[in-house]
Amino acid sequence: MTIDLQGSYLERAALVIMHYQVDVFDILFRGQPSQLLDRCNALIRRWRATGRPVLFPNFSLGGNYEHAPPASNRQISPYIPSGRFRTGLPVEGLAFQPGDLFYACPRASVFYGTSLDADLRTRGVGTLVMAGISTTGVVLSSVTWASDADYDVRIIENCCYDPDQQAHEALFRSGFGGRVQVV
Repeated sequence: MTIDLQGSYLERAALVIMHYQVDVFDILFRGQPSQLLDRCNALIRRWRATGRPVLFPNFSLGGNYEHAPPASNRQISPYIPSGRFRTGLPVEGLAFQPGDLFYACPRASVFYGTSLDADLRTRGVGTLVMAGISTTGVVLSSVTWASDADYDVRIIENCCYDPDQQAHEALFRSGFGGRVQVV
């Protein structure tokens, strides 16, 4: 299925590109060019023609790790010794422009500890077209939150990635437990 950029849902939609950032690409792709980035940039360029907002929430624990979780957080705590995720700098080559909205997210969900939900609602957004890295982290956490908050969620499968390919495929096969429309 391809994304319909002509549908009536667009009047209340925003594109949310999650964790397309330097540290994530360094860890997963070791600085090598990625077709994932090319596909995402193509989506962003097509989306811009709609005139609807583009948002870039990225994972950041703060320059001094002031937003770091306690050691009991199994997903995030292991990254602290690495020195990574102090900033949420976008990956080089990402098709962002002045006026795009950026968020520093202290947890896997892009909604946790950010003003993202309030900003979306202020703009009258009710549909989220989302893509991100990793499927079992930011995508799963954010989709679950957005679904519970009554957003219409659409996930762009070919702009999502997870190093655990089996888990990635299972989430998409199930439509994230029926929470999303996969496109």
